[in-house]
Amino acid sequence: MQASIIRYFLILLFIANSATTLAQYHAVHEIDSVMDLSPYYLPTSYSNIQFIEFEHLTFKPVDTSMISTHLFDPLLKPEGIYQNLGLNGQAHQSIVFDYQREMGFVYQQLPYPLYFKKQSDLSFPKLKTTYSRVAYTITLPNLNELFADFSQYVKGVTIDFNFYAFSKGSFNNQISRNICTDFLLHYETPSSIYGFKTSFILNHLNSDDSGGLKDLDAYKNGADLPAIYNPKARSRIMAFDINLQNYVNIINKDKKYFGTFTYDFQLTHNTINYSDTEPDSVYYPHFDGDISNDSTRLLSVKNVLQWSNFKPFKELIDKKNFFHIAGGALHDYSELKYSSNHFNSLYLFARTHIRLFHVLDITGKISYSVYGYTQNDLLANAGISWAINREKEHVIGFNASFFHNTPEYVLQHVRSNYFQWDTTFLKQDVVQLKAFWNYEKYKISASYFFINNWAYLSEQWHPIQHEKSGNLLQLSAFVPFRYKNFGTTANLNLQHCTNDVIKVPLFAGKLSVFYIFELLKKRLKIQVGTDLMYNTTYAADGYLPVLHKFYYQNSQNIGDFVFWDANVTVQIDRINFFFRIANLLPPFMHYRNFTTPNFPTDKYNISIGITWRFFD
Repeated sequence: MQASIIRYFLILLFIANSATTLAQYHAVHEIDSVMDLSPYYLPTSYSNIQFIEFEHLTFKPVDTSMISTHLFDPLLKPEGIYQNLGLNGQAHQSIVFDYQREMGFVYQQLPYPLYFKKQSDLSFPKLKTTYSRVAYTITLPNLNELFADFSQYVKGVTIDFNFYAFSKGSFNNQISRNICTDFLLHYETPSSIYGFKTSFILNHLNSDDSGGLKDLDAYKNGADLPAIYNPKARSRIMAFDINLQNYVNIINKDKKYFGTFTYDFQLTHNTINYSDTEPDSVYYPHFDGDISNDSTRLLSVKNVLQWSNFKPFKELIDKKNFFHIAGGALHDYSELKYSSNHFNSLYLFARTHIRLFHVLDITGKISYSVYGYTQNDLLANAGISWAINREKEHVIGFNASFFHNTPEYVLQHVRSNYFQWDTTFLKQDVVQLKAFWNYEKYKISASYFFINNWAYLSEQWHPIQHEKSGNLLQLSAFVPFRYKNFGTTANLNLQHCTNDVIKVPLFAGKLSVFYIFELLKKRLKIQVGTDLMYNTTYAADGYLPVLHKFYYQNSQNIGDFVFWDANVTVQIDRINFFFRIANLLPPFMHYRNFTTPNFPTDKYNISIGITWRFFD
């Protein structure tokens, strides 16, 4: 291992030396206005895109700063605060309550939102030629992560490709191998009459599922490899998603625009497998066999036809007044292979975006299921905002969302080696009222949630629908403060819920603090920083590997622990190197380093990584 570390540092030293020479040789060329270092910088921007409910594009320049380079894994980003199983790449859910739902049949919301991409997670690039990024991280003793991004524009064709891979783990029977890759291609004819977008997403998880620690006291007393419940349990999940969107802009000979017809086709296929050759009789008291192997396959096909009076894949126009509307129908067919059950649903939907006087924006969307398994499901959202200064993104506003939907299928019908149930639940109701203030990257919001008929997995691992309604209050602030070379990024959240089956901490927050030293006429930058995460004590949800679900529990509290990391980042031209020491405090805080009961995070680890961008 020591020889491997030395070899790795020698490679980094060689690359750094080569990059410095390259920067000196090309010093006379155009300087990157964002990072003042890149000799070949060409402006590159990205915009979020939506599946079905597409909107005009709003592009943001690619982040070329060094501030968050060391936050290489999505779980580490300051924008989200998650409970997890102690290892990047495994199951997780947000500590800050949120609720979202899309049209269609939902078998199960898999607990990998940061690693399993959906169509709404894809982005669309705007660039002149090519942009690419390669990043690699090794975390001692035994973790590796690889990122690769590539975007190109050639003669009306836009291509975007992203790849992420994660392998190995540090705890006993806690190994994961994840792959997530996506590809997007867009083309529009020179006349702008016809265009199409096709995209493909592959999510793959190959994970050991320990079930957590048997003896928490042994771990807290410093045991290196404490006993676990399921030493032979494995999960294999394969999910792929194919989407094709065709659109025709109706334009007459005088180039007058009469709207756009869009047809979307989406096919998804999920295979979920859980196996255990030595099931623990205490952990699974209702299972008598020696070997378990549960497999679920779900096929889903969506067809969507809609009309809009605005063109897809165009930037949001800066007009004083406009009136955009869209509407259509979605048919969803889903098939559960292990039971040969078929589900059909038909939705009607509409949306609008109105701008008045250049400063007032009114948005709204609604979808309603008129037929099939999800009949009478209703999703609605309305918002109003006032732009104080559009250039600085200074906006105040209010949003209201309403969800009246069928609970997940897995909470109502299951046939497995461990569990069997058939229940009938009422539709869930979730209402969110949100007031917000945004200024550049500063965001402050206050939310109120009304929750009724909440369906969940109980402490006894059985589905229950809560008979009482509840209220949840939430105050959030995201504050990225910068002053010259000093900066902080704070994500702060206060929460309280009257529904006793939805557990949230009173406070949850992340804080990053850094200072950047500039050397060699700003051609060499060194950032020294620290990251902290903390939440107050609460009965966090437990995790059940066999169903890949978090469940309600009220017997074990976690929290009141500071996760403290330290980091150093070096930037030379378009290359960033970083060194990060994670989770320094467990020995000094009685090994209470849990975000999920029975699943401790790494006591201590070191990460070394490199990120290299190309704008050629």
